[in-house]
Amino acid sequence: MLAAGLLAPASSGVARADAPRVSVERVALNAPRLQVPLLERMGIEVTEDVSARSATVILRSGAERRRLRAAGFAPVAVVSDLAARLRRQHALRTRGTRAAPATATLRASGLPSGRTTYRTAAEIQAALDQLVAAHPGLVRRVELPRRSIEGRAITGVELARDVNRADDGRPVYVVVGAHHAREWPSAELPLEFAMDLVARQAEPRIAALLTNLRIVVIPVENPDGFQYSRGNAAGGQLDALAAIRRRNCRAVAGDPAGGSCAAHRGVDLNRNYGAFWGGLGASTSTSDETYRGAAPWSEPEAAAFHEYTQRLPVTGVQSLHNIAGLVLRPPGFRALGLAPDERKLKALGDAMAAATGYQSQYGYELYEVTGATEDWNYVTQGAFAYTIETAGAGPGDTDFHGAYTSHVVDQYLGGGASPGPAGKGVREALLLAAEQAADSRDHVVVRGHAPPGRLLRLHKSFTTATSPLCSETLSGDACGPVLPAQQVPDMVDTVVTVPSSGVFLWHAGPSTRPFVRAAGRRETFELTCERDGSVVARKAVFADRGQVVDVDPCDPASIPRTGAPKQSPAVARVAVGSPGQRLSAARRARRVSVRVTCPVACTASVTLAQGSAAVGRRASVALRAKRASTIGVPLSAAGRQRLGRGGAPRSLRATVVIRTKAANSATLVRTVKLK
Repeated sequence: MLAAGLLAPASSGVARADAPRVSVERVALNAPRLQVPLLERMGIEVTEDVSARSATVILRSGAERRRLRAAGFAPVAVVSDLAARLRRQHALRTRGTRAAPATATLRASGLPSGRTTYRTAAEIQAALDQLVAAHPGLVRRVELPRRSIEGRAITGVELARDVNRADDGRPVYVVVGAHHAREWPSAELPLEFAMDLVARQAEPRIAALLTNLRIVVIPVENPDGFQYSRGNAAGGQLDALAAIRRRNCRAVAGDPAGGSCAAHRGVDLNRNYGAFWGGLGASTSTSDETYRGAAPWSEPEAAAFHEYTQRLPVTGVQSLHNIAGLVLRPPGFRALGLAPDERKLKALGDAMAAATGYQSQYGYELYEVTGATEDWNYVTQGAFAYTIETAGAGPGDTDFHGAYTSHVVDQYLGGGASPGPAGKGVREALLLAAEQAADSRDHVVVRGHAPPGRLLRLHKSFTTATSPLCSETLSGDACGPVLPAQQVPDMVDTVVTVPSSGVFLWHAGPSTRPFVRAAGRRETFELTCERDGSVVARKAVFADRGQVVDVDPCDPASIPRTGAPKQSPAVARVAVGSPGQRLSAARRARRVSVRVTCPVACTASVTLAQGSAAVGRRASVALRAKRASTIGVPLSAAGRQRLGRGGAPRSLRATVVIRTKAANSATLVRTVKLK
């Protein structure tokens, strides 16, 4: 993941007679911070397996092997000939297919599917389609809002009780795989997890998750790259150079226009997300395997995941990769420091690590990464978001396409070649994270009453900061001149449709982004009630992890009440009226009075208007709780002129904005009559 490595053209699924030998090798290190950049400058691809003592590299030619040895490195083969191994896997699979009757149901492994070999892209899609067709009330198809570079749909499934009841306010947990094309196990494990949930839906633990949570599973986030890496031929890929492709199929500078994925070097999708894009741990070089792309979210695959999740109340994300055997929590790079929620993030990461036998650590302890998938979901939505790097057949096994039993079956179930205990594994880790995502103590609940069928919306607009931009990557942890960070316009926007009962329960992330909260600032959601596309009430809502907000969102006089889950669900309302002021008195005093009663201590800002013209304003008047207060609103020069002439208006429109100490607010519009 750290270094350069240019993919030569290859034809999908066909072994070429003149293809160079591609191997996976391990080299000893004694000064990794110096030696890894040296390997990068030599054009050697360094994988994610880097430790204080060794690094695993991919060698694509005899020239690279000679260059490595000339520099004093002594490579030891992990996979000496990737193409030969692919041919063996192909032979085993096709032999097994011929031997099995056409009607046989293969259950040779302990996986929910019984699978024993890696799936092709078509087989993954067929499995998803079968889940949807067989379980219409439990599983529905998901397609992300953009297609890939080559026009493929990015698909998955959503699992929940009464899954077709859209916009019901349940929290969302997302499991995504195969950002990197060559990481075939990372596509298998999410799919098996979806099948597992269906197969075990009656078990109390699974039933509770499917009732309280919406679980989204996207096995392949990089469909073009995966299609090219895995191949079209029966039995899968035979071309070693194609099989080790990592990136998507973007044609970058210097690539021929048009043509197939083979001719295009692509972008690393897991360096292309907008949060902290462009810093250390991602490359500016189009020839580097961690090339970050031309801009934040420049790639449709990354933009699709971003746009999909920003419109959901996402409370948990698991991005699966292989093959380092790690559970990585945010942040992905050292300069950001510890996450504000480090204690809870570590606790869940440690629990997942105990289930899998992997090591729990900060993302940057593996290596610096900027522009990673899950960093955006944490820093923006407050979702508990992780990368799980699955392991291989034992210490030092860094084979991306190792034996299915050791790299998929054992990792998912635990035991066997997995470092984790039997009966646990990645399955247990994903369930633990799902339970955290469903736990309202770690997110926000908005509850109340509203007319059935109304659309409620929580919205927040903000900017997402990139990293200070590295203008030229010198190595994995050094860059040339640094340019100012970009501020990218961004938002989150989720909706709920009020059910026929008129009672809603709506889960969301905290209103204040974690690092904004750590800086001592507050942010609020804008809560609107909409009828036939028009906003009938608008409020500001603040809430932190574990808090509830009680509100009648469609009543303009209702003020959101934020507190502990055990607080009374009673709704607080503001009263606004006219104290019966005479027009002559308003002229003399040059002000109009408005009477406001707040249920809690608050501040009130009042704007007076006649028609479309503002005629007076008074800001931030402090009011005591439950005490009627008369607010004198000074008239503007235009207001005095309007009220001073003959035929002066006898009524004005007062817009009153109420804000509480908790930063909640409500906006009311009332008519103020003058005698």
